[in-house]
Amino acid sequence: MYSYDWQQYFKALENKIKQMENQMKELETQIYSIQERPMTNIEKIEYNFDQLKIESLEGTLNIGLSPDGLSSEELSIPNPNNQQQGTNPPRSQPLVQDIMQELQGYFNQTLPTKINQFAQETEKSFPPGFQNMIMQDVYKQLPDRIQHYIRLHSENNNGMLNKETKQQIMEDVKKEITHSVKKFIDGNEGGTTR
Repeated sequence: MYSYDWQQYFKALENKIKQMENQMKELETQIYSIQERPMTNIEKIEYNFDQLKIESLEGTLNIGLSPDGLSSEELSIPNPNNQQQGTNPPRSQPLVQDIMQELQGYFNQTLPTKINQFAQETEKSFPPGFQNMIMQDVYKQLPDRIQHYIRLHSENNNGMLNKETKQQIMEDVKKEITHSVKKFIDGNEGGTTR
């Protein structure tokens, strides 16, 4: 009976080897069929946006100031030629309103100049209204960014906010706006090379 057990064992091993050989042949056939298929190779895709005619430019432009995204409230940038204030900032906190009021000069004079300067440095031209769209997007995000810097500076100053801190908050907001707008314009987005 002992030799019978060995014979059964060898027979089982032989069957297993045959099964594995068949499986290996199937896999080789599959590999061969995959290799025979024609491969799709896309070398380079070029888009020529300068050949497109843009009749209207609508929507929201997010240039990356706010990590929390955009607020849903609609705001407009005050027109420097029109002294009336179109809309008030959505925040009721007096410090945010005060800082936004003090940043109006930056928005009305410095920011448009910087946008034009960055566009010239990168030798890009933008469609009409593009500068205004950038400014509106930045303005929408402004209250949240001011709140961010108020929280940051109040934590660093044990909750105390004085005139120097307020001035530092305004400088931080200006630096962030300038950096974000420059990065946006440098990033090949929106403009065409002259």
